[in-house]
Amino acid sequence: MEKSIQVIGGNSLGGEIAVPGAKNAILKEMAASLLTSGDYVLSNVPDIADVHYMSEVLQYLGVDISFDKNKLVINIPEELQTEAPYNLVQKIRASIIILGPLLARQGEVKIAFPGGDNLGPRPVQMHIDALEKMGASFKLEHGMLIGTAKQLHGVEVNLPYASVGATENTILAAVLAKGKTVIENAAREPEITDLILMLRSMGADITGEGTSEIIITGVESLNSVEHKVVGDRIVAGTYLLAASSCGGGIVVKGINPSFLDMELKKMSEMGMEINTEQEAISLQSEGEPKSVDIATLPYPGVATDLQPMFSAALLKAKGTSIITENVYDQRFQWVPEVLRMGADVQIGWQHAMIRGVGQLSGAPVVTPDIRTGASLLIAALSAEGTSVIDGITHIKRGYEDIVSSFVQLGARLEYT
Repeated sequence: MEKSIQVIGGNSLGGEIAVPGAKNAILKEMAASLLTSGDYVLSNVPDIADVHYMSEVLQYLGVDISFDKNKLVINIPEELQTEAPYNLVQKIRASIIILGPLLARQGEVKIAFPGGDNLGPRPVQMHIDALEKMGASFKLEHGMLIGTAKQLHGVEVNLPYASVGATENTILAAVLAKGKTVIENAAREPEITDLILMLRSMGADITGEGTSEIIITGVESLNSVEHKVVGDRIVAGTYLLAASSCGGGIVVKGINPSFLDMELKKMSEMGMEINTEQEAISLQSEGEPKSVDIATLPYPGVATDLQPMFSAALLKAKGTSIITENVYDQRFQWVPEVLRMGADVQIGWQHAMIRGVGQLSGAPVVTPDIRTGASLLIAALSAEGTSVIDGITHIKRGYEDIVSSFVQLGARLEYT
């Protein structure tokens, strides 16, 4: 079992690469299959650890699921288990998304609650508040969140923040609820639109995807479907930003360029030459990037998931860049590690100031999460000498064989 990635930096990138389906879409679409019995086929599925973790959760619930060549075949039985234990839930926080489907279909759910006996962590609390408004009730017993609902009913849900997870859980609960649900200040991410397209093909009545108001009229029943997962914009952005940092020219296929509209504008400001086609983006990088200021915001703003990769691409930029993180307060975990490589970064509250340096040096680094891992890989690819990245189990949660992908683009790296 590989434990680290060894990177020999200093090479430019070139060639074509195709991105698989989006991690942030497939996990929710797997949960959506719980809404009704039958056979589902999900294609363009990324072969990543999180898909396998979510498969374990579904299998525990009684689902028959198999994965082969980027295709998931799911058989949902007439009767489901309604409990997901801690040893499975702790692997993947996205498992909280089973709340909505199981309450809607089974009227009950029991899921290990991450974070002890405090029922108030902000992201999860919004899920609970919305579902309680629809008629569910929750209690916490011995670290398990227990939800029951005799009949969910349509309501107006005004989210205090455009939370992706809370928007999705509310949608998944509302499709079988009695009456009309209106979600105000809904998240607008492309992955939510893809989930809605799948649900609509299942027979759900939903309008407003891609806007801040989503309207769901509950239906009596749904049907199983086949669905192709939308391309992963975060993986696409990772490759593009790596080329921005290392130089060269690449073409990323399998992605709708409009999903990265704001990010591509920022890459253009960095001095990159960008060209787009219907399902492809090409980027040409000449010399060091120019410094830019980046501020993350919910979609259609710059994605928080791409902030570490933007930051890594700016470590050698000419001038000073200011990075402002408005979405996720743990997103600066890349900073201590790149300092070991000779970067010049100062952080204060939600800001990082990056002064571009002429050269980075390879070093041993450790990644604590998926996106930090991708950013450290970009930094290592643009550094002189050899770097060793530990903690790569995190990277495998969100990237399908990232080493082979970068080798395909001319980088020098290998699992060790």
